Amino acid sequence: MKKLFFATWGALSLLLAGAALRAVWLAPSLANGVFLLLVGYYAVCFFQLIRAAYQPWGLLGPRRRTGYWICLVLIPLTLLPLKAAYEIWEQGAYVTDPDAAGRRLGVLVRLLVWLQELVGHLGPLLVLATFGVGMALLLLRALRSQVVR
Repeated sequence: MKKLFFATWGALSLLLAGAALRAVWLAPSLANGVFLLLVGYYAVCFFQLIRAAYQPWGLLGPRRRTGYWICLVLIPLTLLPLKAAYEIWEQGAYVTDPDAAGRRLGVLVRLLVWLQELVGHLGPLLVLATFGVGMALLLLRALRSQVVR
């Protein structure tokens, strides 16, 4: 099973790294460079996560390291609410597309629209920014409590 995970990791990492290098080669830009760095970051984190999960003490031993690598994998995802908040700020209002929101996100979209009607475009902006920063702080706090050697 370990070999299967490493083979899958290797195939996906090479595929994504090739796509990122091609994007940088064809159209050099900051966004493509960040994409290349993100692919490298995730390749290293997932390699270490797979390696740590297959240590003799495994997932629950006294020297476990999987939580550390899981936190490092999740930290870049905290930028997604901040990016959405930046787009709201850039547009000057929270714009909704009723067809794009599914059933699960419908409540969240209605909450953000209600906040915009109540406070203006700063309502959704502040909620998303607070959520993104709060998630990052929780992950960093969890990261400090993990064992790494």
